[in-house]
Amino acid sequence: MRDLGQLGESTFAMWCAQVGLIANNSSIDKTGWDYYVEFPISSNITTHELHKSAFECKVQVKATDKQDRKLPVTVSNLRRMATLQMPAFYIFLEFDGKNEVQNAFVLHIDNELIYKILKRVHQIEQSENNKDLNKRTITLTYSEQQRIEKLDGENLKQTLLKYIGENYSDYIVSKNKYLKECGFEDGYGTVQFSIEGEDGIRKIIDASLGLEEEIDVQNLINIEKRFGIPSKKSSFEIPNAKLSLGMQPPKRGKIRFKEDSLSSGLVFDIVFYNSPFSFNEFREFAKFRVVGDFFDMTLEPYKKQSNYSFTLGENKRFELKKLKDAIGLIELMSRDNQNIIMVLEIENFKPLLFDLKTKFVKRELSIFDDLLSKALQICFQKKIYDEISISIQELYNYREEIKQFHTIITKTNECDFRAEFEVDSKYTFEFEKTTSISAIFCRLGSHGIGAILTIIGKPEEISENKFRIDKGELMIERILVFTREHENINEDISRVIKSTISKYTDTYDVFYNWGDEAV
Repeated sequence: MRDLGQLGESTFAMWCAQVGLIANNSSIDKTGWDYYVEFPISSNITTHELHKSAFECKVQVKATDKQDRKLPVTVSNLRRMATLQMPAFYIFLEFDGKNEVQNAFVLHIDNELIYKILKRVHQIEQSENNKDLNKRTITLTYSEQQRIEKLDGENLKQTLLKYIGENYSDYIVSKNKYLKECGFEDGYGTVQFSIEGEDGIRKIIDASLGLEEEIDVQNLINIEKRFGIPSKKSSFEIPNAKLSLGMQPPKRGKIRFKEDSLSSGLVFDIVFYNSPFSFNEFREFAKFRVVGDFFDMTLEPYKKQSNYSFTLGENKRFELKKLKDAIGLIELMSRDNQNIIMVLEIENFKPLLFDLKTKFVKRELSIFDDLLSKALQICFQKKIYDEISISIQELYNYREEIKQFHTIITKTNECDFRAEFEVDSKYTFEFEKTTSISAIFCRLGSHGIGAILTIIGKPEEISENKFRIDKGELMIERILVFTREHENINEDISRVIKSTISKYTDTYDVFYNWGDEAV
């Protein structure tokens, strides 16, 4: 009597023997066999590959006389194959009523098939019906895409290797990772809980915006979910608990504050946080949060309420223009009954407009606004394009330097300048006029700004060996810009001064006040 299973076994064993594959088998049923197949280790293995194990895989051979190219397999069988740590295959051998195989097909248990199998297992286990996986089936189908072109061992071997790839360890790691993660694409489950009243709604919205660290909840239940199918049993239930919520990833954008519809306004970069609980039946409690470099705002559009705070920090540095705009905004928001149009420009959203009315807050910021105006005017007039940043504390500490430097730079032709110097008792003037060269500096946070000044005039003796040039002609020889981390800055400035001196030594008596530690 013809034994289809034995025909399949002998065919597969012969093919493995042709190419040195080691196939260890155990009987499954009348039409199939279960094999652990081990590949021979290559004789060309390198020193770096010496530690690598031989390729192994699990194969189930199914022999059939049918040509419909489909076969129902029990879910329990499929589950074992899908969850193996090693590669797994079904090999279908078509005999078509003959004693020699006519066609052969290799079906790889890939990620797509693993997903289908495990999802079906989970559906059955969470159903109310019969949960016996041995009595449930999934029909496997195969087609010309899985057919082995030539019926021999070499083609079988190459087909298996094609699916496994060149790196066996990578295959194992990738499969195990997928087994752990598949079905959890939309999360690992749901958490159900109760909150009390409107105050509870407000608190959970605040927690989702990062405004509250935790909230009190009741009847906390965690329900695991996989493949979108919830588990029948919760993993835990707690009558009273404290719940912490993570914030949703923010969106980026800009916020614009305008005094009226025709003004350009003050513009700042922001991150925008919205709450997942601000919709549907909770819309009246909707709240969102806008955070900038120096401000934190919450707005409740349906209640027409807003709350905001400003933090410049003593030592936090801002780029000059941004700090001036920041102070401008704080001053604007501190006025009494000031109407403000606020425009939110968030990525992937249409601009959102809000009307605000401010309340008076007493602040003393005019000194900082004036100092920043002077610093920006210095940079603009002398074409300083470096990105200079400064803190509010540094701005105050260097206020006199900034004022002096601004006056010299911007009012060179309006002021009378005087230079005094002392000479040795034996010194004899060679020229009618004298040049006094000096350097002044202004510290602006991350940078230093300097100017090499020349005052030319007729020296007048004011006391023994002391002279003065009064109402001399002032020239700004050079503007210097350097970071506070600039190495050898004194040496570099000294070279600039010496170069300036050399311009005048043939026509004037030259004096200068530069020392080794001027900066």
